[in-house]
Amino acid sequence: MVPSTASVKAGESVTFTVAGKSLADVYGAEFEFFYDPAKLKYTGVRGLGTDEFVMAPTLDGNKIELVYTRTKPVAGLTGDRNLFTVTFQSVGTGAAAVSITPTTVLNSQSQLMSGISGGSANVSITSGDSTSTSLPNGGSTSTPPPSNPATPSTPPAPVPGVVSVEATLSGKGVVNIDVDSKVLLAAAVSSLNKTVLIQLGNTAGTKALSVTLPAGAWNQAGAATGKVKSITFETGIANVSIDTKLIEKSPAVGLNSKLQLTVAKVEPTTLPADIRQTTGSQTVYDFSLSLDGQKITKFNGEIKVELPYTLAPGEKPNQVVIYYLADDGTLEVVKNGRYNASTGMVEFKPKHFSKYTANYASIAFRDMDGAVWAKEAVLGLAAREVIQGRSEGSFVPGGDVTRAEFVQMLAQLFDLQNTAKSAPFTDVTTGTWYYGAIASAQQAGLVQGKADGSFGVNDRITREDMAVLIYRAWQLLGAGTLNSGAGITVFQDQKLTSDYAKEAVAALQYEGLMNGVTEGFFDPKGASTRAQAAMVLYRLYQRM
Repeated sequence: MVPSTASVKAGESVTFTVAGKSLADVYGAEFEFFYDPAKLKYTGVRGLGTDEFVMAPTLDGNKIELVYTRTKPVAGLTGDRNLFTVTFQSVGTGAAAVSITPTTVLNSQSQLMSGISGGSANVSITSGDSTSTSLPNGGSTSTPPPSNPATPSTPPAPVPGVVSVEATLSGKGVVNIDVDSKVLLAAAVSSLNKTVLIQLGNTAGTKALSVTLPAGAWNQAGAATGKVKSITFETGIANVSIDTKLIEKSPAVGLNSKLQLTVAKVEPTTLPADIRQTTGSQTVYDFSLSLDGQKITKFNGEIKVELPYTLAPGEKPNQVVIYYLADDGTLEVVKNGRYNASTGMVEFKPKHFSKYTANYASIAFRDMDGAVWAKEAVLGLAAREVIQGRSEGSFVPGGDVTRAEFVQMLAQLFDLQNTAKSAPFTDVTTGTWYYGAIASAQQAGLVQGKADGSFGVNDRITREDMAVLIYRAWQLLGAGTLNSGAGITVFQDQKLTSDYAKEAVAALQYEGLMNGVTEGFFDPKGASTRAQAAMVLYRLYQRM
């Protein structure tokens, strides 16, 4: 967000331009624009494109709700684009902070997009006082009052919800920062978007950094911090967001407790040769989070990490993945990692902290020409090792999917860990390639067997059973809430759908995760192809 000027006099107008950076098929968005009504008075909004429209905004205290959209059946915006301007009249004096946050972003396919960040800006408003000199004709001329060099100018007011810290590097490129409790709590109180942002400046050349937060003071503040949902660190190396529940619900947090985040760039020569061959020139990062010196070893969705990544010519965003370097020296794919074109970073939610890196998985299948509509899904899931080809270089997109194969795909996507001693099905035996996936899925409550005690590992999975498995996975694994599908237009062959699958089919249709095979028909008893299964799982991955 860019102001038309850095400084205005009281009574003058100032315009803020909302600029999109590295957009990727953005068709429409809803925004919340926050400002200081004691210093700024809203006067208007204007779209900047001929095929774009900004609806009349809604004003609510210090918040303006805006809706921006394209108006023709065209592709969404890509690259860097100025979207619209918001104009105010200055009515007070001092530093006036404004910020904007997107609440909903849609692409040209009316699909929700994630990872679109907001922005903020400041403008300084002066009083414009002047002295007046009489002229012989009765007029007057105004001259500014003399400045007093001994009087310092008023420093700009802090941006709401932001803590800015200038880093001081040691001779070895190490930065240690201890965030003051008063500054942190002041940012929490002023936050307009339920987030406290800790920005570290002057981090060029940093090899490792450590940021310490007053976790005890945060908890003691209670109501002052209760509205803040996350604390985000922009370190200059990587970005880390912490859900405040991690602090607030920890029984180990005492009055003087300290939470310490460390991020370090790993020296390549310390890595095994085979690991260096895979990571190439990409930076490997080592993360650690501790409370009062004790490492926090497990996360349950409370941590989000963003690593910088520059796409090389020809690289596809869906094949950029996150690798975890395990203690045994192997590389493991983090299934939920994804490249965010709007930020130029790869974001993921780790289950624990260790060494991570972003890299490109070069995957290709020579038989996808007949299923171009599923190519992105197939390659994206193959890059994350969720699905595999049937033979070297061949995916066989039109091939059938067995019940065992689909459960294996689902288990890979959700990283199900098998802790069951056995799978209670007569046709699932230890040592088979599908044993772990089916045992894990059964233990999680995702699958059930047949009346004869078997699972039907080699049976083709029906479309209705695929819908049921996805529906259960979404609900049981905490990925979110799916609409029940009430009020949708039912398929003409709905009567062929088994009673146990009707709710799942309706919900997945409503959410756009599964569609009909032809206009008005779902074909519940029909078999799914490998390309169709990949497409459904990829949509699920995008929604996770």
